[in-house]
Amino acid sequence: MVIVFLEKLYAFGKNHADARKSLATWQDVTEKADWKSRTDVLNDFPNAKMIKYNRARFEIKHNNYRLIVYINYQIKTVFIRFIGTHGEYDRINPETI
Repeated sequence: MVIVFLEKLYAFGKNHADARKSLATWQDVTEKADWKSRTDVLNDFPNAKMIKYNRARFEIKHNNYRLIVYINYQIKTVFIRFIGTHGEYDRINPETI
């Protein structure tokens, strides 16, 4: 899969050093993936939560942080929509971000 807006992950990792390893693992697994459906995402990330409108929420660093992406299965692209703390996550709508 191609990941768009990776700079959001890098910037977050700069400010949250404890998340860097989990973000690097997520990036590595995602770039090697060939997701065709929600099931494929859950096979790679069993703790992910699938959200409406082809969005997925991933737990970063044992669920200390949350990552929301939009997945376009047809063009094999993952768009990073949000990365943040639980407090920041509580202030967004994951279905529309």
